[in-house]
Amino acid sequence: MRFTLEDYQQTAVDRALTAIGRARRDFDEDSTERTAVGLTAPTGAGKTVIATAVLESIYFGTEVQSARPNTTVLWVTDDRSLNAQTIGKILQASGGRIDANRVRFVGDTDERTLEPGYIYFVHIQALQRNSTLHAIRADGARSDRRTFGAWEMIANTVRERGKDFLVVWDEAHRGSGVSSNERRSIAGTIVNGGTTNIGTQQPAAPIVLGISATPERFQAAMSAAGRTMRPVEVPPADVRDSGLLKDRILIRNIAEEQRADNTMLALAVEDLRASSIAWRAYHEASGDRLVEPLLVVQVEPKVTDGRLVEILTTLESKWPELSDYAVAHCFGDPHGPISVGGKTVRYLPPEAISDDDRARVVLFKSALTTGWDCPRAEVMVSFQGKDSYTEIAQLIGRLVRTPLAKRVDGGDDRLDEVVAYLPGYKTEHVQRVVNALTDDETVRVEILIAPEVCSRSGDVPTALFDVLDSIPSYERPRVAFSSRTAQLMRLAAALNEHDILAGASAKAKQWIVDQMRAADRQRNTEVEARFNDTLTLTVETSVVGYGEVAMISSELSDVATVEGDLDSYFVRAQRLLPDGSAAWYFNDLCDHGEDEIDAGVRLAAMASLGFKDVIEQAAADQIETWRQAHAAAVARKPRTVRDLVEPLWFLGTTAMHPTTIVARSTYPAATEKVINGRTVAVDVFPRHLYVVRSGRSNAGLFPVDTYRSSWERDVLERELGEQTLLGWYRNPSSGRHALAVPYEYGGKTRLMHPDFLFFHQDDDGVNIDVVDPHRHDLSDAAPKWSALAQYAQDHPDRLRRVIAVSKVTGGALRALDLREPGMADQLGASTNPDLLEDLFVDRGYAY
Repeated sequence: MRFTLEDYQQTAVDRALTAIGRARRDFDEDSTERTAVGLTAPTGAGKTVIATAVLESIYFGTEVQSARPNTTVLWVTDDRSLNAQTIGKILQASGGRIDANRVRFVGDTDERTLEPGYIYFVHIQALQRNSTLHAIRADGARSDRRTFGAWEMIANTVRERGKDFLVVWDEAHRGSGVSSNERRSIAGTIVNGGTTNIGTQQPAAPIVLGISATPERFQAAMSAAGRTMRPVEVPPADVRDSGLLKDRILIRNIAEEQRADNTMLALAVEDLRASSIAWRAYHEASGDRLVEPLLVVQVEPKVTDGRLVEILTTLESKWPELSDYAVAHCFGDPHGPISVGGKTVRYLPPEAISDDDRARVVLFKSALTTGWDCPRAEVMVSFQGKDSYTEIAQLIGRLVRTPLAKRVDGGDDRLDEVVAYLPGYKTEHVQRVVNALTDDETVRVEILIAPEVCSRSGDVPTALFDVLDSIPSYERPRVAFSSRTAQLMRLAAALNEHDILAGASAKAKQWIVDQMRAADRQRNTEVEARFNDTLTLTVETSVVGYGEVAMISSELSDVATVEGDLDSYFVRAQRLLPDGSAAWYFNDLCDHGEDEIDAGVRLAAMASLGFKDVIEQAAADQIETWRQAHAAAVARKPRTVRDLVEPLWFLGTTAMHPTTIVARSTYPAATEKVINGRTVAVDVFPRHLYVVRSGRSNAGLFPVDTYRSSWERDVLERELGEQTLLGWYRNPSSGRHALAVPYEYGGKTRLMHPDFLFFHQDDDGVNIDVVDPHRHDLSDAAPKWSALAQYAQDHPDRLRRVIAVSKVTGGALRALDLREPGMADQLGASTNPDLLEDLFVDRGYAY
């Protein structure tokens, strides 16, 4: 794979491979057994990347699974453009192992079966009744263009390939309903068999991998067809925490009774320009590739030429440097350039938008909501009516993927946001869009209505931002490695790139080779014995003679192992030994005069003797050595470099890595919400580190939504009355700008985010209070507070006060001092709400 998989992606790959392996074994035992593996992952999880890794592992094998290079794959979608986009993603993600030579189209094939070792693509429109892919049509007439029809090829492949035929059903939720619609029945017939739309009989595919963000319909259809379901689910929280999704969606609408479509479009263009400037600055500071952000404009369904002229004129007036070629359309009709007002707007297919950096504005009607993906699309304007809220929510859901496949740290907060302009919507209409987004389990991003981008307050000491930037926190690992050796090589590349250690990659390889040579010499007797054993094969011959008495004798003889088998042993050693260590030591042996065959056999012997552990320990030792030698130099580098290198030091096995809060430059906050159909302003409070800018309504204040918890407002008012208070911070619910503390719940390690941080001036300098008002009757309250209490014990020098606040029976607010010795254990033992309330009553105090 070209990409290093996130932990959750690797877990999904492993589980999918296990499920497919079990499906093959089930088919071996009972050829009537049919299995559906359902890969469920939310928007932005990288479903195609996961599927590509699964196919790579099938074709080329893994450390624990032999390769099956003759597997035939049929990838089914319901859209031609989705096929094209998916193939591009697969080739990009695979990085050459799965190349264009392995990809074929059913429409270009006229053979009795689909051939082993290839991935075939077909979209279901190509199999409709009047398709030219049928050798025999529905009326019985034979095509003079084909010898074998598509249905026939697929059926023959099912019968002859069996467990080595895998059907991948992309966006499976869209074609698995029970409707008699022909497009749905085509996909269903490929998978579950039955009568085709031309009257032939189709056998069911033994193994199906269904890929979907919303799997309910797929799972129901597979269960109804009698298939064994093996679900592989990616938790939405894991995707969000990985940084593959942007942090926030900002929804802007007109807050008064007037239409100003062109004004809103002009604001969107300004947003696009600001985003372009921010991405260029980030590119120059970090060295990451330059992102050219995109504005997508959804025009009216029956847009007129006059309206298009207005749109183009507004674009030109707000960004004169924007060339005609930078504006494109993807209207369903016509599929070609259009001329309006003396200008020509080129046509750009939806699947081509992401890779065409010259396109900066794309006009569309509704062609971008199905299977479309363009991570650089960061600003959206929709001129469609308020009744299109579901479609708009779907479109916004397509924009939440981060362009660099990671959270952008140390840059402008704007780079982790999507902005949607909805000029035809009042706030109550916007709420429908929000509901559609939040009801969608596939989208897990913070949504802000009528947001204010609050900036750093000039009324609080600037030193508070440095204090905030240094508060200990935790994060999910941003990189996952298949081995410590791979981690060492990534660290070496980073140290070399940022002028910390010259020639680090060569030094890392040499270190591994030196340790392998030392271990080889130390265990030479074992290695030589296994080496000699590998070179020869012991063959037992049994002789059975028949006469009056049956005579049985046997003899053993040694024969030389043929070169082809010896080569396969070395190939296996390359899989067993981490990263490229087998190849590095192989080259070293050959450089010192070893015969290539002997060198390969020696590596095979070492792999079979468990030398992987030796290599991994050597890699870990080198990582720790470099950490001690270079951590101080890294700490002096810019934040972007630190964030790249410091996670690579980590050698622990805990689910979360230590880090610090990143003090942001701005803090977007919602200023309105809808309650029972009414638009209500969010409460505002003084003395926050980030405040509404001057000249705006509520300037100098910070909005906090306290609607769901009236006593959260009480907590704020009490804390803001303290004489020593310098400022406070509303802790976000996710991201690098939040204080995050790991806790265990439901068998998983998660992150909790206490609500408030308060900064006080004491005799010994600035100290921090952490205050977390929370309902104690929630099932996760005790483990969260137990973890926060442990955090308080671990950082006594940074925290003046850490308290949990809750309302107990009778309505009184009680506070629990989480810094008290033993409090973490007592909270951990409070396994139900009654025990937890007793703890507040007995050990707490009136708040």
